[in-house]
Amino acid sequence: MTRNLVDQFHLRATLRRAIRDFFDKRGYLEIETPCLVATPGTEVYLNYFDTSWTSLAGGIQPLYLRSSPELHMKQALAAGCRKIFQIGPCFRNVGEIGPWHHPEFSMLEWYHCGGAYEPFMTETIDLLRHCAVELRSIGQQTLQLPENIPKFTVAGAFKEFSNIELIDLDLKLAEKAKKAGVVSIRGDEDFDTAFFKILLEKVEPALAKHRVSILCDYPASQAALAVVAGGVAKRFEVFVDGIELSNAFLELSGREENSARIKQSAEKRAAVGLPSVPEDLDFLAAMSVKLPETVGNALGFDRLLAVLLEDPGIAGVVPFRQASVWQKYLP
Repeated sequence: MTRNLVDQFHLRATLRRAIRDFFDKRGYLEIETPCLVATPGTEVYLNYFDTSWTSLAGGIQPLYLRSSPELHMKQALAAGCRKIFQIGPCFRNVGEIGPWHHPEFSMLEWYHCGGAYEPFMTETIDLLRHCAVELRSIGQQTLQLPENIPKFTVAGAFKEFSNIELIDLDLKLAEKAKKAGVVSIRGDEDFDTAFFKILLEKVEPALAKHRVSILCDYPASQAALAVVAGGVAKRFEVFVDGIELSNAFLELSGREENSARIKQSAEKRAAVGLPSVPEDLDFLAAMSVKLPETVGNALGFDRLLAVLLEDPGIAGVVPFRQASVWQKYLP
Protein backbone atom coordinates (compact mmCIF):
# COMPACT_ATOMS: atom_id res chain seq x y z
CA MET A 1 0.00 0.00 0.00
CA THR A 2 1.51 3.34 -1.04
CA ARG A 3 0.44 6.63 0.52
CA ASN A 4 1.84 10.12 0.17
CA LEU A 5 3.78 11.60 3.06
CA VAL A 6 0.95 13.89 4.12
CA ASP A 7 -1.44 10.98 4.52
CA GLN A 8 1.16 8.96 6.42
CA PHE A 9 1.76 11.81 8.85
CA HIS A 10 -1.97 12.31 9.43
CA LEU A 11 -2.52 8.59 10.10
CA ARG A 12 0.42 8.39 12.50
CA ALA A 13 -0.74 11.52 14.33
CA THR A 14 -4.25 10.08 14.69
CA LEU A 15 -2.90 6.83 16.11
CA ARG A 16 -0.65 8.68 18.56
CA ARG A 17 -3.60 10.75 19.79
CA ALA A 18 -5.68 7.60 20.18
CA ILE A 19 -2.99 5.87 22.20
CA ARG A 20 -2.45 8.90 24.44
CA ASP A 21 -6.19 9.23 24.99
CA PHE A 22 -6.47 5.54 25.90
CA PHE A 23 -3.70 5.68 28.49
CA ASP A 24 -4.60 9.12 29.86
CA LYS A 25 -8.08 7.85 30.74
CA ARG A 26 -6.51 4.93 32.62
CA GLY A 27 -4.19 7.07 34.69
CA TYR A 28 -0.94 6.31 32.87
CA LEU A 29 1.88 8.85 32.77
CA GLU A 30 3.68 9.44 29.47
CA ILE A 31 7.46 9.46 29.91
CA GLU A 32 10.59 9.76 27.78
CA THR A 33 13.80 7.75 28.11
CA PRO A 34 17.15 7.91 26.25
CA CYS A 35 17.69 6.53 22.76
CA LEU A 36 21.48 6.65 23.13
CA VAL A 37 22.33 4.16 25.86
CA ALA A 38 25.16 2.22 27.48
CA THR A 39 23.24 -1.07 27.20
CA PRO A 40 20.93 -1.56 24.18
CA GLY A 41 18.96 -4.51 25.57
CA THR A 42 19.19 -8.01 27.00
CA GLU A 43 17.86 -10.07 24.08
CA VAL A 44 19.79 -13.15 22.99
CA TYR A 45 19.40 -12.97 19.22
CA LEU A 46 19.15 -9.26 18.40
CA ASN A 47 21.88 -7.25 16.69
CA TYR A 48 22.44 -3.69 17.86
CA PHE A 49 23.69 -0.42 16.39
CA ASP A 50 26.87 0.58 18.21
CA THR A 51 28.46 4.02 18.29
CA SER A 52 30.50 6.13 20.74
CA TRP A 53 30.70 9.53 22.36
CA THR A 54 34.01 11.42 22.41
CA SER A 55 34.79 13.97 25.13
CA LEU A 56 36.76 17.17 24.50
CA ALA A 57 39.71 15.52 26.24
CA GLY A 58 39.57 12.63 23.78
CA GLY A 59 37.95 10.07 26.04
CA ILE A 60 35.72 7.62 24.22
CA GLN A 61 32.54 6.14 25.70
CA PRO A 62 31.02 3.20 23.78
CA LEU A 63 27.26 3.62 23.33
CA TYR A 64 24.37 2.00 21.46
CA LEU A 65 21.02 2.89 19.98
CA ARG A 66 18.37 1.22 22.12
CA SER A 67 16.46 -1.82 20.90
CA SER A 68 13.68 -0.94 23.35
CA PRO A 69 13.18 1.47 26.28
CA GLU A 70 12.60 -1.41 28.74
CA LEU A 71 15.60 -0.98 31.04
CA HIS A 72 15.04 2.73 31.60
CA MET A 73 11.27 2.42 31.97
CA LYS A 74 11.75 -0.14 34.72
CA GLN A 75 14.08 2.30 36.46
CA ALA A 76 11.20 4.79 36.37
CA LEU A 77 9.00 2.20 38.09
CA ALA A 78 11.63 1.70 40.77
CA ALA A 79 11.77 5.49 41.26
CA GLY A 80 8.06 5.53 42.15
CA CYS A 81 6.11 5.67 38.88
CA ARG A 82 3.31 3.11 38.81
CA LYS A 83 1.59 3.33 35.41
CA ILE A 84 3.71 4.59 32.50
CA PHE A 85 3.81 4.53 28.71
CA GLN A 86 6.09 5.75 25.95
CA ILE A 87 6.00 5.98 22.16
CA GLY A 88 9.44 6.37 20.65
CA PRO A 89 12.05 5.21 18.15
CA CYS A 90 13.94 1.93 18.54
CA PHE A 91 16.68 0.40 16.42
CA ARG A 92 17.77 -3.10 15.38
CA ASN A 93 20.66 -3.97 13.10
CA VAL A 94 21.63 -6.75 10.62
CA GLY A 95 18.81 -7.59 8.25
CA GLU A 96 15.65 -6.26 9.93
CA ILE A 97 14.16 -5.05 6.67
CA GLY A 98 11.14 -6.60 5.01
CA PRO A 99 7.36 -6.29 4.79
CA TRP A 100 7.05 -6.08 8.60
CA HIS A 101 10.56 -4.99 9.63
CA HIS A 102 12.63 -1.83 9.41
CA PRO A 103 15.96 -0.98 11.14
CA GLU A 104 14.38 2.07 12.80
CA PHE A 105 10.83 1.69 14.04
CA SER A 106 8.45 3.18 16.57
CA MET A 107 7.59 1.27 19.73
CA LEU A 108 4.77 1.71 22.19
CA GLU A 109 5.79 0.33 25.56
CA TRP A 110 3.76 0.47 28.76
CA TYR A 111 3.99 -0.85 32.32
CA HIS A 112 1.52 -1.21 35.16
CA CYS A 113 3.13 -1.65 38.55
CA GLY A 114 0.43 -3.44 40.54
CA GLY A 115 -1.23 -4.88 37.44
CA ALA A 116 -2.04 -8.54 36.77
CA TYR A 117 -1.31 -10.92 33.92
CA GLU A 118 -4.80 -11.89 32.66
CA PRO A 119 -6.37 -8.40 32.89
CA PHE A 120 -3.35 -7.07 30.99
CA MET A 121 -4.35 -9.24 28.02
CA THR A 122 -7.79 -7.62 28.09
CA GLU A 123 -6.26 -4.13 28.28
CA THR A 124 -4.12 -4.87 25.23
CA ILE A 125 -7.14 -5.93 23.16
CA ASP A 126 -9.08 -2.91 24.46
CA LEU A 127 -6.29 -0.67 23.18
CA LEU A 128 -6.57 -2.20 19.70
CA ARG A 129 -10.34 -1.68 19.68
CA HIS A 130 -9.98 1.94 20.81
CA CYS A 131 -7.39 2.74 18.14
CA ALA A 132 -9.52 1.13 15.41
CA VAL A 133 -12.50 3.29 16.43
CA GLU A 134 -10.39 6.47 16.32
CA LEU A 135 -9.07 5.66 12.85
CA ARG A 136 -12.61 5.00 11.64
CA SER A 137 -13.59 8.41 13.00
CA ILE A 138 -11.39 10.04 10.34
CA GLY A 139 -12.90 7.94 7.56
CA GLN A 140 -10.49 5.00 7.48
CA GLN A 141 -11.65 1.44 6.95
CA THR A 142 -10.08 -0.67 9.67
CA LEU A 143 -9.78 -4.19 10.96
CA GLN A 144 -12.94 -5.40 12.67
CA LEU A 145 -11.77 -7.14 15.84
CA PRO A 146 -13.88 -10.19 16.69
CA GLU A 147 -15.89 -10.15 19.89
CA ASN A 148 -14.11 -13.20 21.30
CA ILE A 149 -10.33 -13.40 21.00
CA PRO A 150 -9.00 -16.97 21.14
CA LYS A 151 -6.13 -17.68 23.51
CA PHE A 152 -3.62 -20.52 23.08
CA THR A 153 -0.83 -21.64 25.34
CA VAL A 154 2.40 -22.26 23.45
CA ALA A 155 2.38 -25.95 24.38
CA GLY A 156 -1.27 -26.23 23.30
CA ALA A 157 -0.58 -24.47 19.99
CA PHE A 158 2.38 -26.75 19.23
CA LYS A 159 0.20 -29.80 19.86
CA GLU A 160 -2.80 -28.52 17.90
CA PHE A 161 -1.02 -27.00 14.92
CA SER A 162 2.08 -29.19 14.51
CA ASN A 163 1.16 -32.36 16.43
CA ILE A 164 4.32 -31.97 18.52
CA GLU A 165 4.41 -32.46 22.28
CA LEU A 166 6.48 -29.51 23.46
CA ILE A 167 8.96 -30.27 26.24
CA ASP A 168 11.18 -27.38 27.29
CA LEU A 169 14.84 -27.80 26.24
CA ASP A 170 14.00 -31.13 24.56
CA LEU A 171 17.17 -32.22 22.76
CA LYS A 172 15.06 -34.22 20.33
CA LEU A 173 12.70 -31.40 19.34
CA ALA A 174 14.31 -30.92 15.91
CA GLU A 175 14.13 -34.64 15.24
CA LYS A 176 10.46 -34.74 16.27
CA ALA A 177 9.71 -31.70 14.12
CA LYS A 178 11.32 -33.22 11.07
CA LYS A 179 9.21 -36.36 11.52
CA ALA A 180 6.13 -34.16 11.92
CA GLY A 181 6.76 -32.56 8.53
CA VAL A 182 8.35 -29.23 9.47
CA VAL A 183 10.18 -28.64 6.19
CA SER A 184 12.45 -25.78 7.29
CA ILE A 185 14.17 -27.84 9.95
CA ARG A 186 17.17 -30.14 10.07
CA GLY A 187 17.18 -33.03 12.49
CA ASP A 188 20.31 -31.85 14.31
CA GLU A 189 19.36 -28.27 15.26
CA ASP A 190 19.32 -27.08 18.86
CA PHE A 191 16.15 -26.51 20.88
CA ASP A 192 15.94 -22.74 20.33
CA THR A 193 16.37 -23.02 16.55
CA ALA A 194 13.82 -25.83 16.30
CA PHE A 195 11.38 -23.99 18.57
CA PHE A 196 11.39 -20.82 16.48
CA LYS A 197 11.18 -22.68 13.16
CA ILE A 198 8.11 -24.61 14.31
CA LEU A 199 6.62 -21.35 15.58
CA LEU A 200 7.19 -19.63 12.23
CA GLU A 201 6.21 -22.50 9.95
CA LYS A 202 3.32 -24.13 11.79
CA VAL A 203 1.98 -22.01 14.64
CA GLU A 204 1.91 -18.45 13.30
CA PRO A 205 0.19 -19.35 9.97
CA ALA A 206 -2.45 -21.28 11.95
CA LEU A 207 -3.02 -18.29 14.24
CA ALA A 208 -3.67 -16.15 11.16
CA LYS A 209 -6.92 -18.05 10.58
CA HIS A 210 -8.29 -16.42 13.74
CA ARG A 211 -7.54 -12.83 12.62
CA VAL A 212 -6.69 -11.79 16.20
CA SER A 213 -5.31 -14.21 18.78
CA ILE A 214 -3.20 -14.44 21.93
CA LEU A 215 -0.32 -16.88 22.41
CA CYS A 216 0.68 -17.22 26.06
CA ASP A 217 2.67 -19.17 28.66
CA TYR A 218 5.97 -19.77 26.88
CA PRO A 219 8.54 -22.42 27.82
CA ALA A 220 10.62 -21.30 30.80
CA SER A 221 13.73 -21.21 28.59
CA GLN A 222 12.08 -18.42 26.55
CA ALA A 223 11.24 -16.26 29.58
CA ALA A 224 13.74 -13.43 28.94
CA LEU A 225 12.87 -11.10 31.87
CA ALA A 226 9.43 -12.63 32.56
CA VAL A 227 8.32 -14.42 35.72
CA VAL A 228 8.38 -18.21 35.55
CA ALA A 229 5.46 -19.81 37.42
CA GLY A 230 3.99 -23.28 37.17
CA GLY A 231 6.84 -24.30 34.90
CA VAL A 232 6.07 -21.70 32.20
CA ALA A 233 7.09 -18.13 31.45
CA LYS A 234 4.23 -15.71 32.10
CA ARG A 235 4.58 -14.06 28.73
CA PHE A 236 2.01 -13.46 26.00
CA GLU A 237 2.02 -12.17 22.46
CA VAL A 238 -0.85 -10.74 20.44
CA PHE A 239 -1.07 -11.78 16.78
CA VAL A 240 -3.11 -10.13 14.03
CA ASP A 241 -3.41 -12.17 10.82
CA GLY A 242 -0.44 -14.21 12.05
CA ILE A 243 1.75 -11.10 12.52
CA GLU A 244 3.26 -10.66 15.98
CA LEU A 245 2.08 -7.29 17.22
CA SER A 246 3.12 -7.16 20.87
CA ASN A 247 5.15 -9.04 23.45
CA ALA A 248 4.09 -8.78 27.11
CA PHE A 249 5.55 -10.07 30.39
CA LEU A 250 4.63 -10.51 33.97
CA GLU A 251 7.86 -8.74 34.84
CA LEU A 252 10.68 -10.37 36.78
CA SER A 253 11.58 -8.47 39.95
CA GLY A 254 14.67 -8.43 42.16
CA ARG A 255 18.28 -7.57 41.44
CA GLU A 256 19.67 -11.10 41.79
CA GLU A 257 16.94 -12.62 39.61
CA ASN A 258 17.39 -10.07 36.82
CA SER A 259 21.18 -10.31 36.97
CA ALA A 260 21.02 -14.10 36.66
CA ARG A 261 18.73 -13.91 33.61
CA ILE A 262 20.91 -11.30 31.93
CA LYS A 263 23.99 -13.47 32.47
CA GLN A 264 22.15 -16.43 30.93
CA SER A 265 21.31 -14.30 27.89
CA ALA A 266 24.93 -13.18 27.61
CA GLU A 267 26.10 -16.80 27.67
CA LYS A 268 23.64 -17.70 24.90
CA ARG A 269 24.79 -14.72 22.82
CA ALA A 270 28.39 -15.85 23.16
CA ALA A 271 27.43 -19.42 22.22
CA VAL A 272 25.87 -18.29 18.92
CA GLY A 273 28.74 -15.92 18.13
CA LEU A 274 27.03 -12.59 18.81
CA PRO A 275 29.04 -9.77 20.44
CA SER A 276 28.66 -9.16 24.15
CA VAL A 277 27.06 -5.99 25.52
CA PRO A 278 27.76 -4.45 28.93
CA GLU A 279 25.42 -5.01 31.86
CA ASP A 280 23.30 -2.01 32.76
CA LEU A 281 24.45 -1.38 36.32
CA ASP A 282 21.90 1.41 36.85
CA PHE A 283 19.10 -0.98 35.92
CA LEU A 284 20.38 -3.67 38.27
CA ALA A 285 20.71 -1.16 41.10
CA ALA A 286 17.13 -0.02 40.49
CA MET A 287 15.92 -3.62 40.67
CA SER A 288 17.04 -3.68 44.32
CA VAL A 289 13.78 -1.84 45.02
CA LYS A 290 10.95 -4.24 45.88
CA LEU A 291 8.14 -3.74 43.37
CA PRO A 292 4.60 -5.15 43.52
CA GLU A 293 3.52 -7.48 40.73
CA THR A 294 4.19 -5.65 37.47
CA VAL A 295 3.15 -6.21 33.86
CA GLY A 296 4.69 -4.68 30.78
CA ASN A 297 4.06 -4.76 27.04
CA ALA A 298 6.07 -3.76 23.97
CA LEU A 299 3.95 -3.13 20.87
CA GLY A 300 5.11 -2.11 17.41
CA PHE A 301 3.50 1.25 16.60
CA ASP A 302 4.10 0.94 12.83
CA ARG A 303 2.75 -2.61 12.81
CA LEU A 304 -0.29 -1.58 14.82
CA LEU A 305 -1.16 1.12 12.29
CA ALA A 306 -0.59 -1.22 9.35
CA VAL A 307 -2.65 -4.13 10.72
CA LEU A 308 -5.53 -1.85 11.72
CA LEU A 309 -5.57 -0.45 8.17
CA GLU A 310 -5.27 -4.04 6.86
CA ASP A 311 -2.11 -3.23 4.90
CA PRO A 312 0.16 -6.08 3.73
CA GLY A 313 3.12 -4.55 5.58
CA ILE A 314 4.49 -1.35 7.08
CA ALA A 315 5.67 0.27 3.82
CA GLY A 316 2.59 2.50 3.60
CA VAL A 317 2.83 3.87 7.14
CA VAL A 318 6.59 4.50 7.66
CA PRO A 319 7.60 7.90 6.22
CA PHE A 320 10.70 7.96 4.00
CA ARG A 321 11.00 4.17 3.94
CA GLN A 322 11.21 4.34 0.14
CA ALA A 323 14.18 6.76 0.30
CA SER A 324 17.26 5.83 -1.73
CA VAL A 325 19.20 4.69 1.33
CA TRP A 326 16.71 1.80 1.83
CA GLN A 327 15.25 1.23 -1.63
CA LYS A 328 17.84 -1.30 -2.85
CA TYR A 329 17.36 -3.47 0.24
CA LEU A 330 13.58 -3.62 0.21
CA PRO A 331 11.94 -6.87 -1.00
